[in-house]
Amino acid sequence: MRIRQFVERAALSAALSLSLLGLGTSAAAADTGVPLPISSYRDMAVDAVHQRVFLSDPFGDSIVVTDYTGQVVKQISGADGAWGFALSGDSGTLYVALRDAGAIAAIDTVTLQETARYDTGTGAGAYAGPTSLALAGGKIWFGYSLDTWRGALGSLDLSGAQPVVTRNQALDTFRGSPRLAATPQVPNTLVAAESDGNTAAVAVYDVGSGQADAQARRVDPGPDGCASLQDVALTPDGQQVVVACASAHYHQALRTADLADNGTYTTSWSPTAVAVDPAGTIAAGVYGPSASDVHLFAQGSPTAYTAWDFPEPSDYADTTLVSGGLAWAPDGSRIFAVTETSGSSSLTLQVLNHPRVDTTVTVRAPASSPRNQDLTLTGKLEAPVGFGAGNTVDIWRIDDPMAGEGTLIGSASVAADGTFEYTDQPKAKGDVQYTVQYYGDTRHAYAYGSVTVRITSD
Repeated sequence: MRIRQFVERAALSAALSLSLLGLGTSAAAADTGVPLPISSYRDMAVDAVHQRVFLSDPFGDSIVVTDYTGQVVKQISGADGAWGFALSGDSGTLYVALRDAGAIAAIDTVTLQETARYDTGTGAGAYAGPTSLALAGGKIWFGYSLDTWRGALGSLDLSGAQPVVTRNQALDTFRGSPRLAATPQVPNTLVAAESDGNTAAVAVYDVGSGQADAQARRVDPGPDGCASLQDVALTPDGQQVVVACASAHYHQALRTADLADNGTYTTSWSPTAVAVDPAGTIAAGVYGPSASDVHLFAQGSPTAYTAWDFPEPSDYADTTLVSGGLAWAPDGSRIFAVTETSGSSSLTLQVLNHPRVDTTVTVRAPASSPRNQDLTLTGKLEAPVGFGAGNTVDIWRIDDPMAGEGTLIGSASVAADGTFEYTDQPKAKGDVQYTVQYYGDTRHAYAYGSVTVRITSD
């Protein structure tokens, strides 16, 4: 293939990427906002297989189901105090914490019908029933209240012929029903954080044995404490717990191993929500009537690389993010945010499409190499957000740059950290140029990089 064709293809990809590029750290508006037929909310789950979003309506005893554009598909009634969600690994079943029924319901994600209901034995109501769910250690874990001043953990095991409920775990740690967080990549780790009371408590458990074995506990976490916990998330690598505390000026990061301070994600006053995608990108939401509402961070980076500011409907009304109102599409292509507008009783689902971020390609090779011998190229894609799995780069070889001849010689897989490797056996002597081209994806812009190697005699 002529080098001119390569350049034209590169120019076209670059132009497309620039047209789709995000706004850096400046605030962007939501892509779509669709009113929801509910006035209460506590949790959200995103089903990538069927491209559905589930939203709880605890005081309306329902579950709202939308598509990825926010359009309502169905409103499931009879969900008594629907509070928290957990989606099965195959996206076939949505588990729902029914606080007012003292039970956990199973919803078929295809038929959107309830298929089972499991009594948790906790009793029902505001100071009894389960409120938060997480899948860990092969069980469904739930947070609930023992009474008005104490919270605890329980588990539901569906692996046997009959469901088995175990209660009264993590006693004397929480003053209210705790929020739960887990990640499939570290399946035996469970994080619980108190959602009631003035001073929050956070704990990490190993649940691989079937019991909640405490690994670390901390009260009032973060440099400035946590007077009003709004949300909690665990990063996919299991290394960091991120909490949103309304009393802080940032989102606090804690080291999972011992819950020591592990940095901050700089947002603004009154954090309300946090969600982490499978590549480790952190969406941090705040109560921001006069500032950006949702900020995106690469894990470990204290500065946001982009943000959204929800539009205000008038000079006399504010649109703000609700507590725990963020969730990622599993492919990281978009974020779903639940907002409320002052003076209105209804809620809105905002769909935020992830912008394509600037990407660079670094290529490395030895300065010289014998012809007809293995020559290994190494390199790395770098961007503010991770690359996940399944990405590739194209490898071009130009044996004689002066003659303008270029050949596509293969492709290389890109690891989750952006690294890649390719081995060639060049035949011609002289300067050989290798160009690595990445065509971009839903989150990354087009990029390419080159390196020149002197090919010597055998």
